[in-house]
Formats: sequence, structure tokens, C-alpha cells
Amino acid sequence: MKKHLWMLLYLIFAFVLAVMLTRALECPTGDILSELDFVTYDNVLYSPDELRRLSPEQQAQGHVGWDYDYYDKEFSRVRTNVIRLRLTPGETYGLYTEQLTFASRLWIDGIEVASLGTVADDPAGAVYKTGPVAVYFTAGEENEIVMQRCNFMHAKWNAVRFFLGPQSVITRQVQTQFFRVTVILAVLFSFGLVNLGMFVGMPERRRFLWFSLASFSSVVHISAMDPKVIMVLLPDLGGIASYRTEGIFLILTVFFLMLFMRDCFEGDLLRWADPLGFVLMGLLFLIYLFVPTVIYTRWSVELSVAFSAYGAFYCLVIAARAFRARKELTAAQIYMLGGIGTFAVMALLVILHTGPVHTNQMEIGLLLFELIITVALAMEYSEVRQAYVRSSRNVEQLRRMNESMEQNQELQENFMAIMNHEMRTPLTVIAGYADLSARQLAEEDEPDEEMIRNLRLVKQEALRLGRIVERSDEGARASIVSGQKELTDVRALFTDARDFCIPILEKNENRIAIDCPEGLSFSCIRDSMLQALYNMIINAGRHTKRGTITLSAREEGEDILISVADTGTGMDEETKLHAFERGYTRDGRRGIGLSLCREIAERHGGSIRIERSDPSGTEIVMEIPLGR
Repeated sequence: MKKHLWMLLYLIFAFVLAVMLTRALECPTGDILSELDFVTYDNVLYSPDELRRLSPEQQAQGHVGWDYDYYDKEFSRVRTNVIRLRLTPGETYGLYTEQLTFASRLWIDGIEVASLGTVADDPAGAVYKTGPVAVYFTAGEENEIVMQRCNFMHAKWNAVRFFLGPQSVITRQVQTQFFRVTVILAVLFSFGLVNLGMFVGMPERRRFLWFSLASFSSVVHISAMDPKVIMVLLPDLGGIASYRTEGIFLILTVFFLMLFMRDCFEGDLLRWADPLGFVLMGLLFLIYLFVPTVIYTRWSVELSVAFSAYGAFYCLVIAARAFRARKELTAAQIYMLGGIGTFAVMALLVILHTGPVHTNQMEIGLLLFELIITVALAMEYSEVRQAYVRSSRNVEQLRRMNESMEQNQELQENFMAIMNHEMRTPLTVIAGYADLSARQLAEEDEPDEEMIRNLRLVKQEALRLGRIVERSDEGARASIVSGQKELTDVRALFTDARDFCIPILEKNENRIAIDCPEGLSFSCIRDSMLQALYNMIINAGRHTKRGTITLSAREEGEDILISVADTGTGMDEETKLHAFERGYTRDGRRGIGLSLCREIAERHGGSIRIERSDPSGTEIVMEIPLGR
């Protein structure tokens, strides 16, 4: 409880720090100048000189705003925009836009100040580039801003938004925005590296890999969004490639997050939701990769709605399933759900245009999501590492116990074999001479009948003693299981076995379930029966990954049936035939565990068998007399 309280305080501190940092990065911005405020000339590309020479009829063709519907297929693919402003003469101004999309040229007072790609009046000649533009100029009596653009790559135009203001204001705005985006990218990249490092240290936990790949994908996606930080590293990246990169890496981010959630919350819980999501992600990926942008951007709104609806649906499914299994959730899984909920709340605040901070809420939500998930994974990493240490100790302890029993058995068998050999010879001699002496006495003229009976009795007892020695040799083999039988509660026995084996099973992410009625008991040598359960559970855990090992028991007549069932890969026919033989192994181990289980079962007057073994798992059953 104390650990969770500290974690909550840490997350609150991180949230407050993120809000304070965001507000500290807020700065004055220039006045917004939208493309819709410009006079637009459709289907023509005018230079500033040509605009000055337009006839009254040509000037009349200019209009403010757009004259086409959002889904209009026949809108103009080339256009010229012009606006004339009266600013303070002699003052230096800045003009900044986060994105000057498609192919564009920009003039201020007749001087070309920016150019992205190649503007042309036909698709063959157009070269698309997109990115931020910041230019500075000294204001005159009247200032003219002219922009040419062509768009043969997108189904719709987007309205360019400029920020116009004094040089100091625009410079601060540009620097602050790039700094904020760079910080976000650096933090996301760092989270990706941390999780990748945990995966390298624990490669069987693929959730670390999936989340690190999601972090790296989100870095590329955000860098391809406005203000196009990716253009700093790839200045020659084309507009279409930039647009595809943004969409593809968003899909990859969601795809890796789905794999991450599937790994964290057991894929079978989402067996009908995951395939739908993977099909949707695959379809969107192929569309972004191969379909011409001018075609699929006609349905970008619908695709976004479907994408968002599925995301909300997927999160609701996880939340519902997690609520139903809330008693079985680990602390790390609870924190992961908290991270998802935090991001969802911040996204909702953006939609509702409310919240503690009125700007950059999605960035805060994303960073908190990454932070919470990374902290949860680090917590899980630490817990699993500790479990590995306990597992190593328990496995070593069990190995020593098995070897000790084997050595004790060998010593007993060797001792009894030597004793048997050494005693059998004199007993045979005694019996032989007693028989010979009896026959010699019987051949005398006056035999001593009492002496003959005595000698025959000596022979009989010598032979009987020899048989006892032979039986003692056989008994030595059974004496490997030592101790007194006691009435044992089966559920308590199962609980002790589970507690010992949990750290060992953690490596393959297996869990132990107990299915046993209350009050069921039987007579057994408790320590030996525990060791048999250890061996069967650990053997099942080696061949099961992310599955369940079930300990169950039931009465059947005068016997109790103790079952250890797993959901692993099963055994082949040869392994099933030799599974209980000493020394038989298919994985390089010593082949002691199951043979000891058989000897322990037989020592209790019972038996052991493989009830079933197929690709869905293996079940081993010990049948032991109740012996109450």
C-alpha cells in the first residue's frame, strides 16, 4: 500500500511538472492571418508583376474565401493568393507558418522569400514539399503578400495559417514551438530506449519490445506532423513521402500498442477484438502505402472517424475485461490501465476545449501515458528480476533435494547389495553343511534322530534368512521415501507447492490454479508428496508459456486422484512411453524428476500415469490410497 501511495504522489508530481513546463513555454504569438483572408484567383498562377497588370475583368475574378464544397471534385488545382496590409512603416515583421503544404512560392513586396517544391499548372511538372516557413521583412507604406500553390496530390485544399507580428514575437514563437516539439520527441525517444534496454535484459518479455517500438514509431509520426521537424534531418523529403510517413507511422504506433496490450492482458481476452483491429490496421497501412494520395484523402475524415471509433471501442473492451478480472490484475497492469485512462481524459479535454491547461493537452496526455506505462514496465521488470532470483534459489534447492534422494538411494542399494552378497555365501555354506551332516548321520547304524532334526532346522532357517536378505535388498529400493505418514489437507498441500513454484514459473509467465474441494484429506508422507508436486509443476512449466498449470484433486472410491495439468505443448509418443524412467530426458537434463514421482507414488501404495498429452497440454495423475 505504501508503495502505491508513493507511486501516486510521483505521478501527481509529474503531471504538475508537465503543466508548469507547458505554461512556461507559452509565449505571445503573432496575429493569425488565414489563407481565407486572401484574395484568391483560381486556376491561374500570377506573379506579383502580373497581378499589377491585371485588367478590371481579371481582377473581378478574384474572391475572398473558397468557392467550392469540401467534397467538390472540380475545385481549382492551382491558385494565386494575394493580400495587401498596412503595417507600421520601417518596423521589421515576421511571417511564420507551421506548414506551407503541397508546392508553394511566397513573395513579400515583389521579392520571393520562400519556395517549397516546384509550382506548375500540370501534375507532371509539380514537385511537392511541405514544411514550416519563417521569413522577415521591413514594412513599407503598403505591404503585399503573394502566394502561389498547386495541389495535384490531395483531394482537398487546406487553409494555410500564417502568424504575423513583430520580429521578436515571431522569433520567440518559432524557437519555443521547435523547442517544445524537440523536448517531446527527446522524452519519447528516451522512453523507447529505456524499454528497449529492459527487453535486451529480459528478451522473453516481448511487451518491452512492443512498447519501445510504439515509442519510436510515435517519434517518427510526431516529427512528420506540423511543424515538420523531420525536415531538419531529411530536408529533401518530398511532400507525398512526408504525408505517407505521418500516416504510416501513426498506424505502426497503434499496431505496436495493440501487440503491447495483447501481451499485457492476455490475448485470449481480446480474441475477437484483436483480429478486427489488425485487419483495420493492415487495410489502412496498404492504403497509405500504395493508393494515390489524391484518391484516399477524399475519405480522410471517414477513415479518421473509423480509426478513432475503433480505438475507443478497443479501450472499452480492455477496461471491461480488466474490470471483470480485477482481482487477478497485477500492480503493473493497474498502472497500465491508469496510463490509458489518463491519455483518454486528456484527449476528452481537447475535444471539449476545457481542462487545467488550454494548450498542448494532447502532448501532456501523451507524455503522461508514456511515463506511466514505462514506470509500470520498470516495476514489472524489477519484480520479475526478483522472482528470477527466488526461482534460481528454488530450482537449485529442488535439484539438491532430488540428487540427495538419488544419492541416498544409491548408497542404500549398494550397501544392501554388498550385505546381500556377503551374507548369502556363509548362509549357503551353513545350509549345505547342515544338509550334508544330516545325511551322514542318517547313514549310520544307529542315527541320532534329534541331531538330524536339528541340522535340518538349521538348514531351513539358513535358507529362510537368505530369502529375508533378498527381500531386504528389494525393500532398500523402496526406502528412498522415508518418513511417517500423516493426515494431510490437500488444499494446504497444493498451496505450499504453489508458493514454492510461483517464482520458477514466472520466467515463462505461467500461473497456477487450484481446483480442490474444501476439507479433502488423505494419509501421506507430506514432504515426499510435496517434492512430487514440485517436480510435476516445474516439469509442466518448462513446456508451457503464458499458460495455466492446474492442481486438482478428487476422491474416487478408496483413492484420491491428484492431477497436475498444463496448457503447454504436450509430449510426443516416445516421451510418453519413457517419461517415468530414470535417466530418460529429451532436453539435456538428468531425467530424475518424474522417476522420483513414480517411486513416491508407489511407496504410498499408488501409481502415476499420463492421463492425456496433446498439443493443448499434458495432464499427469497420481492415484494414492486415502489411507485415513
